[in-house]
Amino acid sequence: MKQPISLVLSGGAARGLAHIGVIEELEKQGFEIKSIAGNSMGAYIAAMYALGNLNEYKKWALTLDKMEVFKLIDFTFSSQGLIKGDRVFNKMKSFFPDKNIEDLRIPYVAVAADITNMEEVVFTEGSLYDAVRASVAIPTVFTPAKKNNAVLVDGGVVNPIPLNRVKRTEGDILIASYVNANIPYDAPIINKEKEEIKRSVYQQKVLEFKSRLNRVLPKNGEEKLNYFSLLNKSTALLAHSLSIINIEKYNPDIMINISRK
Repeated sequence: MKQPISLVLSGGAARGLAHIGVIEELEKQGFEIKSIAGNSMGAYIAAMYALGNLNEYKKWALTLDKMEVFKLIDFTFSSQGLIKGDRVFNKMKSFFPDKNIEDLRIPYVAVAADITNMEEVVFTEGSLYDAVRASVAIPTVFTPAKKNNAVLVDGGVVNPIPLNRVKRTEGDILIASYVNANIPYDAPIINKEKEEIKRSVYQQKVLEFKSRLNRVLPKNGEEKLNYFSLLNKSTALLAHSLSIINIEKYNPDIMINISRK
């Protein structure tokens, strides 16, 4: 009999793709995911899993090249975010027909932050697309999602690793996957040719995105801080601090730490 688990996936932007490997290894080890929750990229990967489309998404991501990735990015450089997000989110819809969260094969939770009413928003029902769109709206990167009188951004502002929101089931154990851990990263030793072949599509996207930002945004002296990077680093520090508090408070049975470096 498989050990049932409730799985929580942290936010982490591009690093969130590592959650796919975590899920695959957990299932390989004989665990059965009975419920899942996530924030930001963790909410997106969790949605793919709850829909049963995670493997399809993984195959698509591995086939992308740099030009195809940049066709998905609609830069706005507006006061609300650098990327409008319509192209990315329209492509996201192609991996799943929008359906109600309560109709998924396992319980699913995504979190976002309402910056108008200053509160956490927990999605346990209603449109799955709306929940993911709100949860992945990284401040300064993607434009916020708007619903009624709420302006919704990445849930990492209030609950970056929602251990207290996942639905627990009888006899389960709580497992968390955290992709922002402050631990060393030991890169594999491979030659440059193999590195180019094996470099993930998302890594390519990040490198190209940073290169474009460096050409557009002003620099700030030797520290190489600019408006975007300052806000991004500050938000990341806030999310990391909140994550440590949540991990200590809710004490998952198994903690999977993945280096943020």
